[in-house]
Amino acid sequence: MIALLRSTDGEPDSRFEKYVDFLNNNNLKYLTLCWDRLGSKVGSETQLYYKKKSAYGLRFGNIKSLIGFNWFLFKTLIKHRKEYKVIHAADFDTIIPAIWMKILFRKKVIYDIYDWYIDSRGLFKSKLRYLIKLIEFFNIKLSDIVIICEPERENQIIFKPKKLKVLPNIPYFKDERSSSVDVSDNLTIAYVGVLGGQRGLENLIRLAVKNPNINIEVGGFGPLEQKFAEASKKYSNLHYHGQLSYQDALDLMSKADMLYAVYERTNPNHILAAPNKYYEGLYLGKPIITTTGTLVGDKVEKFNTGFAVDENFDSLRVLLDSIDRNALEEMRDNAKNLWDNKYKNYVEQFFQNEYLPFIIKSCQK
Repeated sequence: MIALLRSTDGEPDSRFEKYVDFLNNNNLKYLTLCWDRLGSKVGSETQLYYKKKSAYGLRFGNIKSLIGFNWFLFKTLIKHRKEYKVIHAADFDTIIPAIWMKILFRKKVIYDIYDWYIDSRGLFKSKLRYLIKLIEFFNIKLSDIVIICEPERENQIIFKPKKLKVLPNIPYFKDERSSSVDVSDNLTIAYVGVLGGQRGLENLIRLAVKNPNINIEVGGFGPLEQKFAEASKKYSNLHYHGQLSYQDALDLMSKADMLYAVYERTNPNHILAAPNKYYEGLYLGKPIITTTGTLVGDKVEKFNTGFAVDENFDSLRVLLDSIDRNALEEMRDNAKNLWDNKYKNYVEQFFQNEYLPFIIKSCQK
């Protein structure tokens, strides 16, 4: 059996869910240990939750709760130590208890780095940065496999793992979807995800105010959710849908003309951001709006599957004021072709050729 660790409730979480879906589809036993921050989840034999309520996006204001969550992981992993052979830990939030299980009980460890912690938490000049880098050195060196989400992120993690694998943030789609094309005069832009800072999300509210002919559809949760809820009551062209299941999120995005995936470059982690939205855009045949000078911006420009703009509002407004519908149609075709030719079977091949053999070999010992 494999134990999967995540510091969210895991729903919705497309990267986490595709591992669970794969294990389910292949009748492989697993145990998920997650953090139910809203206190709304009902656990089961295969789903165990830490129930301390806590908001997202608090950074170090959440440190006591994070320590409590790690203590929960440590105790639970010890309690179930005879049931699993492999631990799949997501990010720095969960890796330390996993490493201790390797040291104490010789468990195999997969370290899945969604985001490099010291950059995603803004630890640019802090002394704590060097302490965490030291801990990460041991995390990476002791892990049996390290997974990153883009090959360009190999330099970011600094230390060389025993085995390094790349699984981009390509959601594990269960079916093919046709792309609905808006034929009205009004453009529709959709964003679904974490409603946090440094993602240019406030510009969507400004856009609703300045451009009443543009429809804006927003779903998700985080520090800015109240701001979007209030704005949706004021402006008829902005609609806030709250937290959505992943299928509902895809439905919402499939009806838009473009997807929004802007990342502010003041955070070094954002320069190498590898959002689901890039691959969702390819899958749905939707151009995305992202940030110039980032990994995603370079990709959309290279393959002509979207627009890369500066971080400021004026750059976004100028783009939308000059949108060419024929260019959008070309980008839709480019996105679908890139999906079909390069990424459609990537996840399944990764699981069958890289992930499954390691799980089977480890569990047979």
